[in-house]
Amino acid sequence: MRGQKALFNNYVNKPVAKTTKKGRSSDLIALRDECLLYRYYYYIKLQSKRYDMAIQELSNEFWVRNSNIIYRMKCNSDRLEQIMKQEQPDVKQLQSLYPWLVW
Repeated sequence: MRGQKALFNNYVNKPVAKTTKKGRSSDLIALRDECLLYRYYYYIKLQSKRYDMAIQELSNEFWVRNSNIIYRMKCNSDRLEQIMKQEQPDVKQLQSLYPWLVW
């Protein structure tokens, strides 16, 4: 019948689809960034590598582009400064934090 769908659509309640955030978990990204900062500290301070070599090593380890590593380090610059200047963990502390990595 002509116009039947338009007439009865006003009276039928359609369930509203919930929008859920899809993609990467912000909690997991924060954990990855924390590990990345400690690993950067390890390469720069404890291994005395150059900046570009440290970024390249991080890129190989975390499967992230160099530009993204630099961006994530800028986003977490306060935490990086805290690690570099205040905490200054030694290899033993880093091994206890992340035992699956080779320090």
